This record gives sequence, structure tokens and C-alpha cells, in this order.
Amino acid sequence: MMELTATPRLSSGCRLHPTEAMLLIPEGALKLTGPARDILLEVDGAQTVGAIIERLLLQYPGASAADISHDVQALLDRMQQRGVVRL
Repeated sequence: MMELTATPRLSSGCRLHPTEAMLLIPEGALKLTGPARDILLEVDGAQTVGAIIERLLLQYPGASAADISHDVQALLDRMQQRGVVRL
């Protein structure tokens, strides 16, 4: 799992679609499901993973901290493996 102190950013050439739940990447697009778009909106190269989790806890007050932490770390790990997110 990605460390809470890591500071992720989107890789060069990757950006969120302005209106749809899609991540535009150099080789095409990735359809985002669930909270993925909200998570990636927080990935700005300045916030740590822990800070992203804290901000999402404010957006989703009914969700458990453990679930949000798991979702954020799992998504960022997958995106890092695909080369979409860098530390």
C-alpha cells in the first residue's frame, strides 16, 4: 500500500476529463468508477496521501475512515502501477 506520507501527482500527459468520469492518458482514456474521480481530483502533487484521505472524509461523512483509506491507497497503487500516478 502507498505510504500516507507519499505525495502523489498525475504523470505528464494525464488529466481528468472536465465533465466526465474519465482520466485522459497519452494512450487513450480510463473510465473511472465509484469514488475514483473524487480521489484523483485531490491528487495535485502537493497533498500527501494522508491529507487526501482527510479531505475525502469531509466529503463523505457517512463513510468509515478505514474504507476511505483503503479505497484511496488501492486506487493510487493501481494508478501508479499503470504509470498514471507518480510520487
